[in-house]
Amino acid sequence: AAAVVGLGWLGKAGMTAGAVVVGGCCFAAARRFVRVASARQRLQMLLAEVAGEDARIVITGATSGIGLELARQMKRHPSVTLLLGCRDVARAERLFPEAREASGGAEAEPPEAPRVRIVHLELLDFDSVQSFTDEAHDFLRMGGAGLRLLVNNAGVMRPPQGSSSSGFDPTWQTNFLSPFLLTELLARRRTTDRVKQPLRLVQVSSRLERRSQLSEEGQLEVLARGGADERIPHTGGAYADSKRAMMLWTSVRAQNLAFKGSTFVHCSTPGMVDTDLGRYSVRPTWLWPLTKPLRALLLRSPAEGALGVAAAGLRVQALDTFGRYLDGETQIEDLVLQRMGEKTFATAINKWATQATALEARAAGYDR
Repeated sequence: AAAVVGLGWLGKAGMTAGAVVVGGCCFAAARRFVRVASARQRLQMLLAEVAGEDARIVITGATSGIGLELARQMKRHPSVTLLLGCRDVARAERLFPEAREASGGAEAEPPEAPRVRIVHLELLDFDSVQSFTDEAHDFLRMGGAGLRLLVNNAGVMRPPQGSSSSGFDPTWQTNFLSPFLLTELLARRRTTDRVKQPLRLVQVSSRLERRSQLSEEGQLEVLARGGADERIPHTGGAYADSKRAMMLWTSVRAQNLAFKGSTFVHCSTPGMVDTDLGRYSVRPTWLWPLTKPLRALLLRSPAEGALGVAAAGLRVQALDTFGRYLDGETQIEDLVLQRMGEKTFATAINKWATQATALEARAAGYDR
């Protein structure tokens, strides 16, 4: 009899615990739903304020995560036309079937041009980045009055070992060198063609850049090619280092880009977002899908991450300032002023990246 009573008590306790878990999950799901809806609504409000009659937006890395969410939300506005830079064009065409006929741009657009265009972009190939820059420039300078926005969104964290065609670490080239080349080439094209319509440009960064101890010019070539620097046991890893390089480059170049090319560059952090960015951080890799419930509970949704990124370029003040670092609509730093103490190193990063990407030769008409 005592055993039966014990089992009955355990059964009731188990049912109570189960109810609590189910209730907690339902509450978390409902809360996430509200956050997603709120983020999407706010993004649409910001976009509506600045879109104008012919808004043109370029997004890199638009086939997953924040980039995919950004593209889908931007596309909802009737005046927006998108140019998506994607490595996997076939996947992009499946996600945006209305764009299949638009791959590969042209100097002149037909009267009824598709509202979504897909162009191949391989960030591990500088020639591909240069070709994409030509496409983006032509796309942004055409059309009527309205928003012009470029979001350098594509990024990687701890990808499988290897190197790019130029011999650089994939993380460094994807997260810094290729966005550097795209931005600098585009700004030069705009200056040469005397484009007056201002361009808002957002570099997607990360708070993890604060973990980086990258501080010397001599480290750049070694670390960017996947080597180690024995002088500093731990620099924060390639992801943190590449994001720090981006932030410092922005701090030293933002003013010049704004004044000479009407290109207003800002950095943003989406926060810790539930995407596949960290899929290579979990070992063994088959464990990654099993972390989805925990990620959904603890991390921001892609919609919230997309708002965190887009707000840096969509807010009205984006054309009144330059070189700001934001989390959504909240400013974290004025990079130009607050990183003035690192200007010497930031200038060295700019010089090194210029040489690493052959920027001058490409700007002069490098024959691919």
